[in-house]
Formats: sequence, C-alpha cells, structure tokens
Amino acid sequence: MRRTPPRDIQLLSVAALLILVAAAPFTTYAQTTPATPSQSTSPVPDQRQWLSVTEVSVKPEMMAEFQKFMTSETNPALRKGGMKWRDVWRRTAAAGDPFEFIIVAPMDNFAQYDGQTPLEKALGREGYVAWEAKAGRFVNSVRRYVIRTRPDLSHEGKRTGPPKLAVVSSIRVAPGRNQDFVNHTMNNHMPVFKQAGATYLVAETMFGDDVNEYITVTMRDSFADIDKGPIPVQVLGADGARQLNQKLPAGTIEHIKRSFIRYVPELSIMPAETSSK
Repeated sequence: MRRTPPRDIQLLSVAALLILVAAAPFTTYAQTTPATPSQSTSPVPDQRQWLSVTEVSVKPEMMAEFQKFMTSETNPALRKGGMKWRDVWRRTAAAGDPFEFIIVAPMDNFAQYDGQTPLEKALGREGYVAWEAKAGRFVNSVRRYVIRTRPDLSHEGKRTGPPKLAVVSSIRVAPGRNQDFVNHTMNNHMPVFKQAGATYLVAETMFGDDVNEYITVTMRDSFADIDKGPIPVQVLGADGARQLNQKLPAGTIEHIKRSFIRYVPELSIMPAETSSK
C-alpha cells in the first residue's frame, strides 16, 4: 500500500508464501474520503483495498544470500510473470526482529489464487519447483494474513520519494467494541494527524489472524523525528494528547504491539519498473 497518493487465509508452503506475497504496501493504502450522499444515482465504488501481508523470518546466516536471491532471481521472474509492484520492509533492531521482512502485496480478488502465480507463469512448472526448493533454504518461518485498508480512518500526508521509516502498531480491539474504536479513530484520532500533515494509515485484519485486530502505520522521516514525540503530543501537547486518549471508551482496546520498520527499495518492485519492461 498504483504508487499514486497515497503512497494491509490459508497456509501454504514457505516458498509459495514468498511468491504470493511478492506482489507489496504499507505505503500504498488507497487514500480516499468516506462516501457521502449525493444527487447522483451512480453507486459510489468501494475504495477499500485488499492487501496480502507476509512476515518472513530469515536465517541470520542467510541474510546476504536471501537478499541476493530476491534481487537476482525472484524479482526478475516476478516482473516477467506480470507482478505489478511490491514493497518490502524490514524490522529494525531498535524495536523488532532485524532478520524479519514484511512484504505487503495488493490483491485484485481471491480468485487470483485459483490460477498460476506470477513465478509459475514466468518459470514454468519445473522452474518453479526448483525455485521453491531453493527459497525454502533461507527462512525460519513465514506468517501470512490478509488485511483490508480503511481509507475512511486514514490520512495521507505529503511526501516526495519512497517512504523511509514507519511505526507499525497492531491493535487488538475487545470483542463487540469495533465500532467504538472506529468512531474514536475517525472523529478524534485521525484528525490530529491530518492537522499535523502526517501520514497515518489504518487497515483491519480479515483472514489469517485475529479479526478484531487493526493495523496502523505512521510514517516518520527518521529516528530523530521519533525523538520529537508522538504526533498527538506534537500537535496537542502532553495534556491535550492525554485528553484525546481519554475520549476512547474504557475497555475498547485489549492490547497494542508496536515496532519500527524500514523501507527496502532495492528489494521492492516499483510500478515504473513493470511499466518499462
């Protein structure tokens, strides 16, 4: 989370997961405004976007080989097979597993999984089997889930060039309290990021993990930028940010997990690359 402004199943084999996610963005969530009634009789299209997210844990001793494999073998085959784009992120040692990559891929629909993957199209069946065997040597584990973006809860700030650093939060909402979380985010939390001109992206987990989980991504320029404090504190001050949080009904959120991720452009596939092939 194509890279126009702005810019989230079933278990398969390790190699298959690597392929199907090699599509990618936390950076490409489609940013739109909520649908509003109008005099037009034309239906308003659903602006939410399906994304496939895969977390790949690479063996520490295989990091260099894994990255070379992605750039020299996997990405060229994916482009040949029709992959439109993909964004690859890596967790940082500051707060997270530095050997873990996050690959976020767009999904046109679920029917795409009934046919061949881009790698199978590019390599043929025998070539794909060989690729699959090689890919499995690099990783410890793979976790995959499907999310759907919530442009109505998000704000895309101005940015030139690819993203740099992001704070990712996995927020588990208490059962039956989803609407409380949505209302607070839409009416109280997101407007603060809009006031700051900051990018704040929200998606909801749909398959492969807790369906009461929301994922938020706040784009930052650097760790020095993070030293300035959370966006709500920068905009409202400490007391104002505290009052903002108190507007969320008690008991709405059960758990929050945060980490830092860096964008890895050399492992990603940009739209311009595919359009020029």
